[in-house]
Amino acid sequence: MPFQSRLSRVRKSDLLTGASFAAAALFAANSALAEEATARAANPPLVTSSGVIVDEIMVTAQKRAENVQDVPLAITAARGETLAAMNVTQPQQLSLIDPSVRFKQSLSSSASGLTIRGVGTSSFSAGIEQSISTVVDGVVLADPASLATLADIERVEILRGPQGMLFGKNASAGLVHFITKRPVLNENSGELHLQYGERGEKILQAIGNVAVSETFALRLVATKNERDGLIRNVAKDNVFTDPQDVSTLTLKALWRPNDDLTVFFSADRTDNNAFCCSSTWRKVTPGYAPAVVNARYDIVAGPKNLQVAANGPSQGKSSAQGGTLQIDYGMGEHTLTSISAYRSVKREAFYDGDLTTVSYVDTNGGAGKTDWLSQEVRLTSPIGERFDYVAGLYLFHSKASSLIRQRGQLSWIVPASNGAVVPIIPGAPLGTIFETSTVNDINSTSYAAFGQVGLHITPKLDLIAGARVTRDEITLDYRRAPTPGAVYIPGSVTLSFHQEVDNTNVSWRIGPRYNFSDDVMVYATVSRGYKGPGFSGLSAATAVADQRVQPEIPTSYEAGMKAAFLDRRLILNANVYATTVKNFQAQVSDLTSATYSSRITNAGEIKTRGVEANLMARPMTGLSLTAGVAYTHARYADFNGVQCYFGQPKIAQGGPCSAPPATPTSLDGFFNAKGLSLAGVPDWVYGFSAVYERPLTPDLRGFFQANWNWQSDVNYSISGDPGTIQKAYGLLGGRIGVSAPDKAWSVSLYASNLLDKRYAAQITPSPVTALNPGGYVQYFSPDSVRRAGISLDVAF
Repeated sequence: MPFQSRLSRVRKSDLLTGASFAAAALFAANSALAEEATARAANPPLVTSSGVIVDEIMVTAQKRAENVQDVPLAITAARGETLAAMNVTQPQQLSLIDPSVRFKQSLSSSASGLTIRGVGTSSFSAGIEQSISTVVDGVVLADPASLATLADIERVEILRGPQGMLFGKNASAGLVHFITKRPVLNENSGELHLQYGERGEKILQAIGNVAVSETFALRLVATKNERDGLIRNVAKDNVFTDPQDVSTLTLKALWRPNDDLTVFFSADRTDNNAFCCSSTWRKVTPGYAPAVVNARYDIVAGPKNLQVAANGPSQGKSSAQGGTLQIDYGMGEHTLTSISAYRSVKREAFYDGDLTTVSYVDTNGGAGKTDWLSQEVRLTSPIGERFDYVAGLYLFHSKASSLIRQRGQLSWIVPASNGAVVPIIPGAPLGTIFETSTVNDINSTSYAAFGQVGLHITPKLDLIAGARVTRDEITLDYRRAPTPGAVYIPGSVTLSFHQEVDNTNVSWRIGPRYNFSDDVMVYATVSRGYKGPGFSGLSAATAVADQRVQPEIPTSYEAGMKAAFLDRRLILNANVYATTVKNFQAQVSDLTSATYSSRITNAGEIKTRGVEANLMARPMTGLSLTAGVAYTHARYADFNGVQCYFGQPKIAQGGPCSAPPATPTSLDGFFNAKGLSLAGVPDWVYGFSAVYERPLTPDLRGFFQANWNWQSDVNYSISGDPGTIQKAYGLLGGRIGVSAPDKAWSVSLYASNLLDKRYAAQITPSPVTALNPGGYVQYFSPDSVRRAGISLDVAF
């Protein structure tokens, strides 16, 4: 058949794209008998004429199983074994796999999130979703932070650029899809992973697979992840402010009564006792409370500071649970799929808002609960005919209730007080308790119909086209009431109101794919993405304050190549892209408010363009080398209302900064950030990885893996503040160990950030400029310190 699926090609290659390479070490050569024993114990190999073993990796980026080299998208695919080898245990570590993926740290886990090609969302509001959609087994997570740890992963697929056409909702900048391992029929087996390392790192994963009958199997996964924190509060007996303790339990069931019907069910529960985002002082200004308190406790502010002295809480916890039911029914050559899911997440996080023992705002943070359900039904045609397609319907409904709370005495130390604590609010007695609490209830319903077709014009030329029609309906109920025994923070008033927003959108993608040969494919696409409307819900000043945020619309152009050379021992993929995002949803400072609060707004337009390339080479049996590089030129094309950094010249001084209308003499101001780099986006990121394994004896196999990741300077501030720049840095990690030839057991030594490079995952100016002018706080990633240890894996 001239249009036979390219899936039938014999020689495929396992493309674990992304940022990886490093130095490799070679084990001493051993007998030919040992090599043959290892080869026989491995999975059935696909061998090139050179004798180098290669595998294929199948992905579902287009809602059907395809080889990653055949998909006309910029996609990174990595097996679960690769994640384990690189000690990737949390979604925020995916930059080790793909250089285009970064993690944007914020003040809470719900406000933190992934960015792809420089685009992402950072917001405290429950009414704004992430631009990067997180999907687990086909189910979109309304709260991506609820995925706290990675275990029993079959593979991860990272799709770059607008992806909302086929996958759920609000994937305007990209999508990360985690596919977990399913129960295996007719198999009774188990796996145990133990890991113990520096700084109190303890990881336990236990997996059991039970064949109940020939057509029914169960899989149980239990995990426990613990580690000490990085930051110590010296004012509270050196207690850690950010330890981690995450437990998960997952039950999966698979029923396949015949070849046409497969039923998969999964239920899980996660308990996460961790505060994600402890901060320390990077710079303090003499005479103000942070400098005075630090001096009292012998804390030295700076880039390596891991101490804080604070009298407020630093606590966080969350629980997440849910279930998924997927039914696949074969209708001749077509497949009908239904995915039903319900999930619920509760979380709370409170911290000392002023990071001192002085009571300005001692309790800052919030709590919330999100429940959502989704239903997808789709029909998939077979691949291999002149015309193939995927078509479906999608329903999503969520309810998010959130509390945002600030409480303190609004007292401080300033140079004029000579170390004494004084009230900031004129006329307020020292010791007065101020509090403002806001409650939001947001209901969101989304309906969609989607489809994609593939027209195989010639044996070499295909045309891919698809579209999605989405209807979003969202409501906000906003409440603010006084707290008994406390006084409102100035600028706050009692409020209660209801607002609504809705929108209908058509997103689409179209482009050709041309196969020069079985080993070389080029493609080009034009995509229009969509991120639905929402609400700010942070700091309404009056009952008529419009909290609506309009949809975010990206348009992206992309061209790429996927090719294999040297008898498929070398894979090279590369692409170029240009994306414009209109009505970019962003969180900015509301300088018209007396409380200098934040709000969510449509910040205008951003433009990002770049080049991405990755390769995988297998120069000899047992040795795999991978490398990836990404150049990202991401700039604000129009972004008004950005808060000026301290010392930025005002308009009267020849600078861009305008004084806020509410307080013309304020140290703060605002301006348009047009032309500045997107916050938190390095221009260059690259990485390398090497994996080498070979038999040492007929009964023993040795392996070595090392990876190096580097990024250029990054400015974490929208305003281009020179004080928020993190200089370029690189991270070295690796693993070395031995195992049985059939991998029934393995023992290894591992290390992440082996050189103990201290870097900030976020740097921000002092929350209120007047209270520490020119001061900065910083947040550290768990990978900001070295973690080395030993791990044991047993399969039975």
